[in-house]
Amino acid sequence: MDHFTLSLCVGAAAGALDVIPMIAQRLAFRSCLSAFCTYLFAAVIVFHGRLPYLPWWAEGMAVALMMALPVVLTFTGKERKAVPMILLNALLLGFLISVAERYLTA
Repeated sequence: MDHFTLSLCVGAAAGALDVIPMIAQRLAFRSCLSAFCTYLFAAVIVFHGRLPYLPWWAEGMAVALMMALPVVLTFTGKERKAVPMILLNALLLGFLISVAERYLTA
């Protein structure tokens, strides 16, 4: 499997991990699609980019947090209870993307 396809597969898996609880809560399709695309694109960025001065395990967390920040800013007024969960998911899934990039690539 080439590098780009692997990054898409890892991103799809991370996106699915984030979206499954959202579907169980019967959230809007747009919200689920947004979350899925966030982690799909985060994986591609982590697999194909390098952030200076960060260890390998922190790159995914940094990229996922940066991509989740606009979502967090939209929720600060309406649903403040969702903000910690979004940030925690970004850290956890970003870390898992970094681990996958580190150990699945040759």
